[in-house]
Amino acid sequence: KMDIVWEFLRTPSLIFTNLGFIGCIFVNNAITFWLPSYFHRTAGIPMTEAGMKVSLLMILAIIGLPLGGWLADTWFKKQARARLMFPAITTILNAIFIFTAISLLQGQAQYFTLLGMGILASAFAPAAITATQEAIHPGLRAISYSLCVVVQNLLGASLAPIVIGKLSDLYGIQTAMSSLPVFLVISALMFLAGSFFYEKDISKVEKVTLECED
Repeated sequence: KMDIVWEFLRTPSLIFTNLGFIGCIFVNNAITFWLPSYFHRTAGIPMTEAGMKVSLLMILAIIGLPLGGWLADTWFKKQARARLMFPAITTILNAIFIFTAISLLQGQAQYFTLLGMGILASAFAPAAITATQEAIHPGLRAISYSLCVVVQNLLGASLAPIVIGKLSDLYGIQTAMSSLPVFLVISALMFLAGSFFYEKDISKVEKVTLECED
């Protein structure tokens, strides 16, 4: 068991990837949970309509996921660091889109800007998930992604409604939602930090040849 623990501890890119996931999933869950209330309180949009508007934003993951995966794979062929550089870039872009929409815009302009968030919110995931598999021994890949899911849900998804709700109670929903880019910037820095170790980490992974049995 200690050998397994050591395998993870000696792989810094994997640790930074898991930390990067936290802020991204925190923000995604906060958006899903609180954005309808934000629209309702700040723009007077009925909750049913506000919920539909947010649902349409999150459906844009059907664009963000495959597009992000394709772009990351294309870049990775030229540079190994791209596996985590791409999540860093898309996450910081997502922070910019959310900051611009929530802090600077209103009405239709705000919503159209949030459409960019709908795509970028998931674009980081294919490359980051792949990183949890490439940087670890093949026999530990299932454990690696399971650990990633536990970390992102325990420290990200589950805390988002509570933390943003508390900030809303203390300072108002505008301020609470305006804080979301901060979490994304931290995540982007985690992915960026991991990218400096990534090529070295994947070079240490034991190569396993897959064979088909008759």
